[in-house]
Amino acid sequence: MSAEHADGVRMALDTGDVVELEMVEPGVFGGEIPVFTGLDNGEHVALLTPWRDFVEGVEVEAHYVVDLPLPGSQVFWEVDDALGPGQVEALGVLPDGDVVEFGTHYPQGAPRCYLRRRDKQGKALPDALAAVLPGIDCGAIDLQVDEHGAMFVLVHRPGADGLRWWLARIPAWGLGASNLGAGAKGETAAALAHHGSGTVAVCGSAPTLSTGVDAMVQLFRPNLPGEPWRLDYQPDDEDEPHSFDERARDCVFVGDSLALVGEAYGKYGIENVDRDRLFILRLGVAAKSSAWLVAPPGARTQSGAQAVAVDDQGRLVVAGYTCDDDCQPEGDLRIYDPGDALVWQASLGAFKSEGLGTQDLAWSPAGYAVVATGGLKGDESAFTVRAFASSQPLPLWTFEHKHLQALQLALALALGRDGEVYAGGLGASSSPAVVFIGG
Repeated sequence: MSAEHADGVRMALDTGDVVELEMVEPGVFGGEIPVFTGLDNGEHVALLTPWRDFVEGVEVEAHYVVDLPLPGSQVFWEVDDALGPGQVEALGVLPDGDVVEFGTHYPQGAPRCYLRRRDKQGKALPDALAAVLPGIDCGAIDLQVDEHGAMFVLVHRPGADGLRWWLARIPAWGLGASNLGAGAKGETAAALAHHGSGTVAVCGSAPTLSTGVDAMVQLFRPNLPGEPWRLDYQPDDEDEPHSFDERARDCVFVGDSLALVGEAYGKYGIENVDRDRLFILRLGVAAKSSAWLVAPPGARTQSGAQAVAVDDQGRLVVAGYTCDDDCQPEGDLRIYDPGDALVWQASLGAFKSEGLGTQDLAWSPAGYAVVATGGLKGDESAFTVRAFASSQPLPLWTFEHKHLQALQLALALALGRDGEVYAGGLGASSSPAVVFIGG
């Protein structure tokens, strides 16, 4: 916008947001109108007002049109039969907007981990397939990408006494992996979390001295060895240690604390039956403090958490399941406020098993949660991604890729800076699948 003698220009959008335009050169002002979703498609009006000191100039209307892919529409879909059997376990987005696919495939029947780089439309770039641990049996678990483009890869690989998890850092695309640390015998790693300070957390479960398991975290601060934590849920001081089994399924940093989610299995109160209950475990990383929340029973006797994200208000968004004692799971999406009070909950529908239900979760800059599910939803096989806003129980949009006879699973999600939605998992030919969806 041009405005002579103005100190600045205010732009009021029809969303209610007000943006201050920056002076590009004397008399010329520029700025951006952020648009993150095709739900905003159509004609919009911005009101531009120049000002100087305490005096406002004449307001001018500027009309513009948003024309993004329809929410839930398929922009790009690929099942890589050439790569052979396998599946995508995690996705990340590099600073330039390219997508990184992290998965496992089985050349000659041996498990191998791979990374593949894709453009913003989801298409694989030429010669952009890289092996992780070439020639060594490997299973992909999770991937995190930092703001500089460094990739942290979490895998399981064989050790002298069985499989162990292994964490490595790849400083940039095309460079080799450097070892950060490995797990102890019997530990199960489920997820990675990355903090802006450079700290990385491996989350999962570890065996106790008895026959049970405790929640496990190992923190890797920059240039320091791993710092292991073992966390045991004891509802009160009279309970025996390790009377519950705690399995962390996912984790995320919230400010300077780490939040883990999963399920705690054991006898609750006067109940004489072992049951799973969803838990949230918050760790004060600096103070080395911990606080448990275990969900009470609702309409169903059991619950569990499988994925977690943080929304734009700092609240935890948790995806998982609820079920009765026979555990025919119903997908479940919840929001907890910073005090861990449940403020919203929605059903994701019934599934044949926990492994075929909720798989991954991400928070969109458009202000809604994106959830990946797959497998059999009722009697239907579908690779499914849905978007939910806390203002309503029904999805804002749904993407489904169906196949009449083959199992398909949406296992991983990543969102671009401008709200682009990418999902990966298992395609109909039991090969890795990737889709770019209108968000």
